[in-house]
Amino acid sequence: MFLELLHDGLKTYTIIKETNKSFDEIKGERGILRQIAMDLLCRVGGLSGTEIGEMMGVDYSTVSQRRKRLREKLKNDNHIAQIIKRVEVDLSTINI
Repeated sequence: MFLELLHDGLKTYTIIKETNKSFDEIKGERGILRQIAMDLLCRVGGLSGTEIGEMMGVDYSTVSQRRKRLREKLKNDNHIAQIIKRVEVDLSTINI
């Protein structure tokens, strides 16, 4: 699935093959997919916590907390790490 995120007129595309959910569905979730999206927007998309918070409808501190929780989960959950790795590989092949 293609997840299109618009920010200041620039388009960033993220492929998340593990779901068939729209950005709005992921944004509304409280789970791991939203944490992954926040992390990718920061690391790959180059957006600040404040910018990501505005997109997700949360405060920048929530973005920071969720990214920290994701890092903690990655220490013990190889499945999540594999999802992120696949997404990063897909992102590396996209020409924006």
